[in-house]
Amino acid sequence: MTSQPTAERSESRTRRPLVGRQVLHGPAWFAVLAPPLVPVVLWLSSDAVSVAFAAPAGALRSAALLAGLCGYSAFATNLVLSARWPAVERLFGGLDRMYRFHRRLAAAVAALLVAHVALVVGSQAATPGASVAGLLLPDAGWRVFAGVLAFAGFAAILTVTLLGRLRHEPFLRVHRVFGLVFAVGALHALRVQGIGSQIRFLDGYLLVLTAAAIAGWIYRSGLGRTLVRRNFYQVASLRPRGASIAEVALEPADAPLDFEPGQHVFIGINHPAVGRELHPFSITSAPGEPTLRLAVKAVGDYTSALPGVEPGAWVRVEGPYGGFWHRGEQVRRQLWIAGGIGITPFLSMVRSLPFGQSSDDGQTSGDGGLGKDRKIDLYYLTDKAAAAVFLDELLALAADRPGLRVIPHADEDSGFLTAARVVETSGDLTGAAVYLCGPKPMTDALTTQLVNVGVPRHRVHFEEFRLGGPLR
Repeated sequence: MTSQPTAERSESRTRRPLVGRQVLHGPAWFAVLAPPLVPVVLWLSSDAVSVAFAAPAGALRSAALLAGLCGYSAFATNLVLSARWPAVERLFGGLDRMYRFHRRLAAAVAALLVAHVALVVGSQAATPGASVAGLLLPDAGWRVFAGVLAFAGFAAILTVTLLGRLRHEPFLRVHRVFGLVFAVGALHALRVQGIGSQIRFLDGYLLVLTAAAIAGWIYRSGLGRTLVRRNFYQVASLRPRGASIAEVALEPADAPLDFEPGQHVFIGINHPAVGRELHPFSITSAPGEPTLRLAVKAVGDYTSALPGVEPGAWVRVEGPYGGFWHRGEQVRRQLWIAGGIGITPFLSMVRSLPFGQSSDDGQTSGDGGLGKDRKIDLYYLTDKAAAAVFLDELLALAADRPGLRVIPHADEDSGFLTAARVVETSGDLTGAAVYLCGPKPMTDALTTQLVNVGVPRHRVHFEEFRLGGPLR
């Protein structure tokens, strides 16, 4: 058995309270779009705009500077998102939603920086006596050359990420280098501004944004093992669930993790069978249980190697994250649709439901007043009936939980589940809240179909936690 590091162990002693999660699409969009647009607003309100397009070369140079400032600001924003600060995650209503914003913003950063370079080259070509090739050499000055190096580094990392088909661990290591690329780019953006020197407040704004981005990178990638608060557990057992799924049981070393049903965590296991990088998995245990359980499907090198981990290994647990079912227990009519390993958050949700027989007044002990009025249909979708490895346990749990019905659905027997079939089985969906978790094609198709049969889009909730790879 390995010993737990003393410095890290002390982090887990503070029990963190649950914080309510609310999906705030407006503030989330504002948090992503505002930082890159601030330079444009400042420019439009300055005197620089009046002379920006006086000549072709000047117009190209002004457009290049604006594209560069917007791209740099978006780059900084993405580093802040990458830090996974809990307050930022709550703003987006879950880590999966935040990462969707993160991926879209990354594409915008790439487009803006390419536009910046292309416009700079164009302005240089339109300037009599100027040399385009001279921009690429150190002779142009260290401030300009820092920008060349930063763009080259950014392009290299992006190319490796998109074309390299990296596994999870190399993917994370490569992305950590983005912080260094940003720091080199900061030397360029903060010192070569052109019209930026004429814009009031721009210098201060860029300094604040740069500080936030570098702080986020240091918090997550530079000193993550020291600064990020984590709980510590030990592996108690790995229980096989079918041919490719295992349920991992972890026992707390200090205070157990506080979480809500349907949330997920990142874990890093200190064992030679697997790497120590953090990987995301859904929690399957109910809140309040001392044992933390996670369901793992063998879909890659890491998950395939987990059965080789011996009991007693130390585990770092970071989280919890996600707001999949926050306050969902207050909705009386619900549909839960799980595809394959997407059943994992629903296991925690089922296990957290009150159990026992209904009393004379139709209420169930500990039911929070929902009692006999609550009706939840859980659809468990698999390609084959034998793949529904948690079905027997779910049926046993449902027998003790009034209002919960488990409906298995095997594609090989019944074809893909459709919204029409859901209506036929579950009846009128007016007022129902729908929760989906599974492969993206499944959640996309069913979301569209459910909206078409009359379910309001805001009542369809889905979990899509992926880091560029398959759902685990």
